[in-house]
Amino acid sequence: MNLTSLPVESISDTAFLTATYRALETERPDSLFQDAYAQILAGERGKKLVEAMPGGKAGAAGCAVRTCVMDELILRTVEENSVDTVLSLGAGFDTRPYRLPLPTSLRWYECDLDVVLAYKIDKLAGLLSRCILQSVALDITDIIARHIFFKSVGMAAKRGLVFTEGLLIYMTVEQVATLATDLYAQPQFQWWLTDLASPSALRYFQKSVNSSLNSGEATLQFAPEEGTEFFRQYGWKSVEFRSLLEEGQRLHREVLPKSLLAQLQTPEHWEMWRRMSGFILLKRH
Repeated sequence: MNLTSLPVESISDTAFLTATYRALETERPDSLFQDAYAQILAGERGKKLVEAMPGGKAGAAGCAVRTCVMDELILRTVEENSVDTVLSLGAGFDTRPYRLPLPTSLRWYECDLDVVLAYKIDKLAGLLSRCILQSVALDITDIIARHIFFKSVGMAAKRGLVFTEGLLIYMTVEQVATLATDLYAQPQFQWWLTDLASPSALRYFQKSVNSSLNSGEATLQFAPEEGTEFFRQYGWKSVEFRSLLEEGQRLHREVLPKSLLAQLQTPEHWEMWRRMSGFILLKRH
C-alpha cells in the first residue's frame, strides 16, 4: 500500500498532520523545538491534509505544546529514573530518537503499522539515531501480538517508560483497559506517559477532527469521565498532570481561540477547561 495515496480516513493520516504541524513550528523564529526531519516526512500529503482541516494551521499550536511538554517529560523521566528502555506505541512519524539528547545506551522501540514504519524508514534512510532504535511493526489492538511483544521487551528491560502520544483517544474504553492491564503485567514497565482528553474536550475536538477524518478507524473515542483515576484500577496512578491550556500559556502558544478564552471569566470555567486536555505521567502502584 502506498501511504501517500491514502484517503483522509485513516489513523495513519494523523502522522502526516503531526509532522506538518511540527514542521510549521520548526520554521518559526521563536520555535519551541527543532525537528529537522518533520518536513521530509510530512511532504505534500501533510500539507494537503492540513489544508483540509477546519481551521487549517490552527492545530499547530496544540501540537507544538504537546511535543514540547512530552519532550521535557521524557528527558526528565529517563534521566531521573535511569530508564533503559522506551516503548513508543503508535509512534507515527515521531523523530525523538534522532533529535533528543538521549543516552546512547537507551533502547527505544517505535511501534506502529507496517505501512507507517516502512514509509518513515524510507524517508529517513541513512540517518543515525542518538540511541538504540528498533522499529517494530505492530497493530496495538492485536492483543495476542501485543502480549508477545510486551513480554519480549520486558525480559530485556530493567526500567521501562511507555509512551503513547495521540493514540489512546482513538481507542475504546475496553481497548485502553486491556492495554493498561497488559502493560502492568510487565514489572519492568514502571512509567507511562500519555495525553488525555476529558469528555468535554472530546466533544470539542470531534467537531473538527471527526468531520475531516470521516472514518470509524479515525474516530475520536477515549475520554473517561473519571480522568486520570481511570488508570488506577489497572495498576497505574498519576504522579504528574500538565494542562494543555496552562502549558500553552507558559510556552506562548494559544491553544484555544481568543473568543473562547474571553469566555473563561469564572474560576469554575477556567478549571473545567484546564482539566479538559493534558499530559499525564503515570507510575505503577
